[in-house]
Amino acid sequence: MSEEQRHEPPPAAIDDDAITVHVGGGDGVPEQLLRISRPVDGVVRVREWSGSDWSSAHEREMSAEALVRALEEAARQRRRLGEELYRIRLWLTGAGG
Repeated sequence: MSEEQRHEPPPAAIDDDAITVHVGGGDGVPEQLLRISRPVDGVVRVREWSGSDWSSAHEREMSAEALVRALEEAARQRRRLGEELYRIRLWLTGAGG
């Protein structure tokens, strides 16, 4: 078995500059697709598409800590996350790669 066959490629949801997370809808909240930049000084840029209008995206900056809390709350509400919460936390705290 070659070296390439022994190791899986990195997940498609993560590249060097951003992670993409699908957040399922629930309780009247539409599903979302988030493209999250690598944190700089604790701040991330989030580009967000909503299931209520996939044709337009909204972009904002927010603290990585606030985004972690929001995604943890979505998980508590049993909204499906397209990436493991642990991996998202690592990315947002600067420990992921």
